[in-house]
Amino acid sequence: MSVSRRSPARRDGFCWARIPQSNGTVLYRLYRRDQRNAVHAVLRNFPGDAARHDIARELKAARHQLRNTVDEIDLVLLGVTA
Repeated sequence: MSVSRRSPARRDGFCWARIPQSNGTVLYRLYRRDQRNAVHAVLRNFPGDAARHDIARELKAARHQLRNTVDEIDLVLLGVTA
């Protein structure tokens, strides 16, 4: 399967990038901004021959992890939690 590079979208909130590596693996970078506009990222690396459903399942879990982390930071910034 040939994978092309995908740059992250230029917008607030969640975005992602796909970067093929020279060794045949594919790096996915997931980004999300918090209330201070600081960027938080999660990186996942997959072999080039990985099944798409396995990649999708792992990226979905990583996106939820990133969302939960940034939401916790935002709640502290808003003074809702300590």
